[in-house]
Amino acid sequence: MKYAFATLFLISSLAATTAAAARPQIGLVLAGGGAKGSAHIGVLKVLEELRIPIDAIAGTSMGALVGAGYASGMTAAEMESAITSVDWNQLMDDDPQRAEWPMRRKEESLRPTFGFAIGRRDGKLRLPKGAISGQEILLYLSDLTSGAEGIENFDQLPIPFRAVATDLETGQMVVIDQGPLPFAMRASMAVPGVFAPLETDGRIYVDGGLVRNLPVDIARAMGVDTLIVVKLDSDPPTREQLSSVLGSTAQMIGFLFAQNEERSLTEIDAGRDVLVRPQLGDIGPGDFDRGPEAIATGVAAARRVADQLARLEVSEAEYAAWRASVGRRRQTVEYIDAVRVVGLERVSPALFEPVVERHAGRPLDRAELERDLNHLFGRGDFERVNYRIEREGGRNLLIVDAVEKGWGPGYLSFGLGLSNDFRGDSRFGLRATYRQTWINALGGEWLSEVNLGNEPRLFSEFFQPIDPARTAFAAPYIDLGKVPLGVFRGNERVARFDITRYRIGVDLGTTFGPFAELRLGLLAGLVEAKIDTGSPLVPEVQNNETGLRGRLLYDTRDSGAIARSGSFVKLDLFAPREALGADRDYLRTEIDASKALSSGPNTLALNLRGGTAFGDDMPYYDQFPLGGFLNLSGYANEQFRSNEYAFGSLVYQHRFATLQPPLGKGLYLGGSLEVGRQWDVIETINRSETRYGGSLFFGADTWFGPFYLGLGLSGDGDTTGYVLLGRP
Repeated sequence: MKYAFATLFLISSLAATTAAAARPQIGLVLAGGGAKGSAHIGVLKVLEELRIPIDAIAGTSMGALVGAGYASGMTAAEMESAITSVDWNQLMDDDPQRAEWPMRRKEESLRPTFGFAIGRRDGKLRLPKGAISGQEILLYLSDLTSGAEGIENFDQLPIPFRAVATDLETGQMVVIDQGPLPFAMRASMAVPGVFAPLETDGRIYVDGGLVRNLPVDIARAMGVDTLIVVKLDSDPPTREQLSSVLGSTAQMIGFLFAQNEERSLTEIDAGRDVLVRPQLGDIGPGDFDRGPEAIATGVAAARRVADQLARLEVSEAEYAAWRASVGRRRQTVEYIDAVRVVGLERVSPALFEPVVERHAGRPLDRAELERDLNHLFGRGDFERVNYRIEREGGRNLLIVDAVEKGWGPGYLSFGLGLSNDFRGDSRFGLRATYRQTWINALGGEWLSEVNLGNEPRLFSEFFQPIDPARTAFAAPYIDLGKVPLGVFRGNERVARFDITRYRIGVDLGTTFGPFAELRLGLLAGLVEAKIDTGSPLVPEVQNNETGLRGRLLYDTRDSGAIARSGSFVKLDLFAPREALGADRDYLRTEIDASKALSSGPNTLALNLRGGTAFGDDMPYYDQFPLGGFLNLSGYANEQFRSNEYAFGSLVYQHRFATLQPPLGKGLYLGGSLEVGRQWDVIETINRSETRYGGSLFFGADTWFGPFYLGLGLSGDGDTTGYVLLGRP
């Protein structure tokens, strides 16, 4: 029986080979154009309907993405599903979901800075290579071409393929015909200024559209008889679109593409080649959410030239034999024999040991592998952490490419914060943060922050893990700062104090995966409360506050600014102790918890907070404040203080616009209902009672931090406005 099957297989293979030899060899040329390139899938759908086999493909940029997917053995329907079902905003955002970040990075994100950092390497300041490094894109490309894993020579793909890129150092065209297929695709689509150039094999690659956006000559050189050339046409941009930096940059790049396209068009032989020109209209290179529309334009364009394509049709039997031969050449890897990590310079290889243990000698689980790699990438140390599979001695070798940031390991970032409640409380600050990573093999970090403004601060911490996974750590620090504090009698501000703190301490802590961190520490501190203006209703003091502190932090939110999902819990303990030199004993305990749930563009967040001194009498500057935006809106910032309080709010927000990474996440309209109760107050200036507030606001989660413009209404009927940018 097995001999009969082998005979039939041989006959069908010979038949397919004979048929391929008898018919003209057909090459497919796919142009670049960003999101417009989805039209190529529509053309492929019609070619399949007409039973036109493809023998070679050459593509540039998005044409390389679609072409490589098809060359690896995917069908047009599979390509359509892969392109239209993916969240392109997420692909263009290098970072994995914030919930998967390690806790240290989540903590740092609560100090909002602008969405980029200047690197410091070898004593020199360096800029990032591009707005998008391509971490998510490369993982997506690896999934897309899973049928070609382990194939180094592109002539051995199910359909022979070429990608076109530009050598950034020489400006010369590079035809990529071997190597990991996802890397070839990524190199071809590295639009300058948008995607970081791809450095591999000693060369630096950027978008191939700069030199050959329509690679007619490349496909012709693959030995085909006839070409099907797909050129993407669209309306010129409007003057309004050109008024932005992104619009004008895209137009300049478009000019370069158009110039070399005109030369390529002259290389088309009208007698034997077919030119397909999808009309994209106003669909632009960044309109990935309009993929279905772009695909439809490809279908329409191919059908307009169906009479020219008809001469390339083959019989159902011939087409089935071609499709079967493509399927037989697919090489999907199911099992990993060994794992090798390459590219590490400063980062400890021990960090990757869990990846090696989970995937070596086991069936390939792509979803788990991508989660593991994204978790490592989320640490912030890498330009990319991707994978490829090589065949070595009959074994499947998983190669993890861990490319550390070329502009690190030191990072300098800046932030701007301001707030105004239009009731006399205005705060502003310019923030500079410097982070030096991988000071030693265990991943020691030095973090320093300087704030300038009316809340000046100097903070510096050395974070020393006991292992690269940061399961436990020690963190000595110094913290010097001054904040303004208002004193109110009823609704009237009667005094303003300056609260200056000097602290030095050390924390010991542990992390619980990427979701929680516990710290316990000892600090030596001095606090000064000096009156700036007004009546001294509370005394000026200079207190020693040496004592103990503790903090438990749990954070699964998707954003540290305006969360749409996830939970947050923070428990803070502070206990000055006379036995350690403090001027008074008290135990300040506060818990802050929130939960955000979203459906479509709508988000509802529940926030609960409470604090107590367990009957101790705290100094006024350490009492719990209420009042201000989303903290009893309608009242002045920190208008009320007490030794014990409870607070709850319900916040609704509607995302009416999505921002493209790296500009931010979204724009929101929302409102809140708030209630707070205080006990154990200073009776001469405050009352223990329940108060209500509410707000309407516009919010933005942007690259420079959270921004709010709000109107608050208090339970007493008072209204006030609020402006907040970042955290001053």
